[in-house]
Amino acid sequence: MAVTLEQAQIVHSRYISRQYDYQHESDPLMVKFMLGDITKEEWQAARQAVKDKNPYPEGVDKQEALQMIKDETGWEF
Repeated sequence: MAVTLEQAQIVHSRYISRQYDYQHESDPLMVKFMLGDITKEEWQAARQAVKDKNPYPEGVDKQEALQMIKDETGWEF
């Protein structure tokens, strides 16, 4: 299935949102997990919460969509 520009834009937006949320929500917990302050399950739950908050559209190939954005805009991911 070919990715439409609208689908590619949604994937790109969710990709950027996930990057931000990982950095601000789950990555700090990864450090706490590595230090033994929280469990692996707590850290993984935070990662899953980011994914749940920023879902990719079903049936859309993420790499194909991001490649379309790169081709259209020159954006590097």
